[in-house]
Amino acid sequence: MFQSKTHPQSDAWYYLGIFVLVIFIAGPMVWVLGYSLLYSLGGIGLFSEGWTWAHWGTALSAGGLVHSLYYTPLIAASVTGLAMLSSLTIALSNPRLQSDRRALVVLCLIMATPSAVMAVMVYQVLNPGGYLARLLYHGGAITSPSDFIPLVNAPYSVGMLFAQTCTAFPLLTLFFLKTWSSARLDRYCRLAESLGASEFQARWKVALPMLLNRGRLLILLIFLLNLGSYEIPLLLGRQSPQMFSVLTQRQFGLFDLQQRPQAFVLATAYFVISGMGVLLLLRWRRAHA
Repeated sequence: MFQSKTHPQSDAWYYLGIFVLVIFIAGPMVWVLGYSLLYSLGGIGLFSEGWTWAHWGTALSAGGLVHSLYYTPLIAASVTGLAMLSSLTIALSNPRLQSDRRALVVLCLIMATPSAVMAVMVYQVLNPGGYLARLLYHGGAITSPSDFIPLVNAPYSVGMLFAQTCTAFPLLTLFFLKTWSSARLDRYCRLAESLGASEFQARWKVALPMLLNRGRLLILLIFLLNLGSYEIPLLLGRQSPQMFSVLTQRQFGLFDLQQRPQAFVLATAYFVISGMGVLLLLRWRRAHA
């Protein structure tokens, strides 16, 4: 019987890849987490006076961490859900858009628009006195552009949700359209229809679960990207509570250097929450593999 032999060259490339991952990915992440944790506990820092939990207590009580802990994941989940709903609706209702160059160009243009530019465009349209308010004013719907319902920097974060959804759904739409063609979902749908299912039932019960199963990692990535979004929440978000990224930046010493340890508290909390989310997903994948 023939015995397989390992090639020294392939082993060398394998260990080189592990070394690169540790040095350039795992190493910096561990260093950032350790530095943030030590700074938040008073072990290091410009104004360090020794080990203490005072910075964590301040961040939890008056630093806005508690409110940001539920506000940021809620916004990220809402944006991910809206983007996923809109992209799935487009992919399931008209999968032939994958061969329409005009639709692909529009999606790529939206996806290529920087977040800051998207935020400015949405602000110009939805703010009181913006384009939509002026249009309603000239149409007689409101007596003054300032009477327009505030949609940006408002309690319900409508403008921020809209802008972040616009930046997220093109990528999901392109992915689902490509998945439809690569996985030959039209064949599965025709098979379900030949067995007695309607077109709607075939796409709802056959195509939709397959798209969600193949796109769960991208959906998680969209959630994490929105969890750490900065430009759009900065320009369109509310003052309180604030997203993790905006609150961390403001606590980092924009006004008071004494608040810098609280910024590292927020950074540590964000790292732990995002890391736990990734670990839970990996465990779920192993359990359902």
